[in-house]
Amino acid sequence: MKLPKYISLRSGTYHYQRDYPTKLKHLCHTKAYTKPLGLFANNATATEITKAALEAGEAYDRQLTLISSSDPDALSATDKDKAVIEFLRRRGLRKGQYLRVKKDAAISMQEQKMADEVRSLLTDGGIERAAAEDLSYQSFTDEALHADWAIPEMDDVENKQARGQKLTLQDQIVGDAWLSLVNKQEAKPKTLGGLWAEYVSDRSIDVNSRKGKKYVNYWKQWIAIAGDCIIGPLSQAHIREGLADYAKDRAGKVSSSSIERELSPVMACLRLGSEVYGFDWNLKLPRIKKTEPNHRHPLEPDHQLELIKSVLTEDGIKPMYGVTLLLCLQGGMMVSEIARLRPEDIALDAVLPHLVIRNKTKNEDRKRIVPIVLGLELIKEHLGSTVRWLKNTTESGPSATIKKIMRRTIDSPNTSAHCLRHTFKINGQNAGVSVLTLASIAGWADPQRKTSKHLLKYGSTGISKDATIIKLRDDSMIIHNELIELEVSLKDQNSNVLAFATQGS
Repeated sequence: MKLPKYISLRSGTYHYQRDYPTKLKHLCHTKAYTKPLGLFANNATATEITKAALEAGEAYDRQLTLISSSDPDALSATDKDKAVIEFLRRRGLRKGQYLRVKKDAAISMQEQKMADEVRSLLTDGGIERAAAEDLSYQSFTDEALHADWAIPEMDDVENKQARGQKLTLQDQIVGDAWLSLVNKQEAKPKTLGGLWAEYVSDRSIDVNSRKGKKYVNYWKQWIAIAGDCIIGPLSQAHIREGLADYAKDRAGKVSSSSIERELSPVMACLRLGSEVYGFDWNLKLPRIKKTEPNHRHPLEPDHQLELIKSVLTEDGIKPMYGVTLLLCLQGGMMVSEIARLRPEDIALDAVLPHLVIRNKTKNEDRKRIVPIVLGLELIKEHLGSTVRWLKNTTESGPSATIKKIMRRTIDSPNTSAHCLRHTFKINGQNAGVSVLTLASIAGWADPQRKTSKHLLKYGSTGISKDATIIKLRDDSMIIHNELIELEVSLKDQNSNVLAFATQGS
C-alpha cells in the first residue's frame, strides 16, 4: 500500500521519521525525530497506519514546541541532570545521600579529639598550615569520605583539574554526581526536566510499564506547552502560566476529568520540588471548565445475542477476539487484565472453571475471581493465543480492534470493549442478583467483599469448594441465562447436523 508521508517500514514494523527544521538543529541532539508506531506489516490496516501517522505528527509538533519554547541552557542542563541521576542510580545512590551521615557516639568523640590535635598543630606551627588543613578536611568530612568511597573516579577528575587538563563530559558527570551527594545546593534539580527525572527516581516509576508510559507522556505533553526552564526566582510564574496554557489547549479536545488526570503526575512532580527541595512554590490546578462525562452504552439484549452467536460460531470473528469479548462480557474484564493472566491464574479444568485476577490492577478492588459459565470450550482452546496476542501488541491496539469488530457485527456506532463491562452490570441488575455479586465478579468497590480476599491465595480445588465462589458461579449463570441457552442451542444444532451427516453416509 502507499504509505503516508514520513512513514517507512523497518524490520517488519512501521516508523515515523522527520528531520528537524534547520533553525532548530543546533538545539537538538540528533538530525531527525523518530517514533516507532507499534504496527506490524503483516496485520496493520491502512486506516491504522494513517491514524498512527497523524498521532506521530502531533508528537513531532509537540517536540518542536518544546525545543523552541524552552530555554536552550535548560535543555543541556536537563540532559546533564538526567545523566547524573542515572549514574547514581546504577550504583544504588541518590542525590543528597551523604548530606547528613549519622555517626556513632564513640567515633564522634575520637574525631573531636583528633580535631583538637589538628587545631593545636595549626596554632603551634608544628606542620605546614596547608597540610594541616588538608588533614582536617580528610579526617572530619564524613560526607566527603563516603562520597569518595562511592565514586572513586573522582580522584582522577581532581588530578585532571590539578594538571589543568580539559574535562570530558563524563568527567563532568562524575564531578556533578560526587557534589550532589554531599552538597545541598548541588543536590537540587537545576531545571524542570531535571525535577521530573528526580520525581521518576523518587517514586520508583517504571517508565516501561503501562502506568509509567502514561505518566511520561502526560509530562511530555505539559512541558511541550510550558517549555523547560532553569529553576530560579521566576519559575513559579512560568509554571502557573504553563498549567493555564495546558488547560486551555486541552479544553474541547478531552473532558475536564481527563485534563485533571493528565496534570496529576505533573502536579505531584512540582510538589516534590516544593516540599523536598524547598523551591517554595505555591501551586494549584488552573481553572478547568467542567464537562459532562461520556456515557457508556451497554449492549441491548438482541445485540448481545447477535454478538455472542458470531463469537461462538466464529462467524467472521477470530477465536482470540472472541475469547476477549466473552471475558469482557461475563467477567467485566479489561483487556489489560486478560493480557496479564499467568498460567497459575487459569483454572478452566477445575470443578468450577474460573480465572483469578490478582496481578497488577487499576486498584485493589479489581483483584477478584471470575467464574466462567459462557463459551468455556472456546476459551479453554484459545486463551493462550489470546494472551500472547494482547502482550505482543500496543496498549491501544486490542481495544481498537475489538471496538471495530463489535461495531461491524452489531451495527452499533457507539459501542466499545469497555461497554461490555457496563453491559455485565445492567444484565446483573435486570437479573435481580445482589450488588455484592456484581462487585465481586467485576471488581467494583464494596465493603462486604473485602473479607474474602484470602480466596485469591487458594488453589483451584479450594476455590471450587468455597461456598462464596459457588454462589458467584450460580448468580453468573442467572445473569447470562439467555446467552447460555443460545450456546446450548448452537451445540444442539451442530450435534443434529453431525448426526444427520453420519446417517447420510
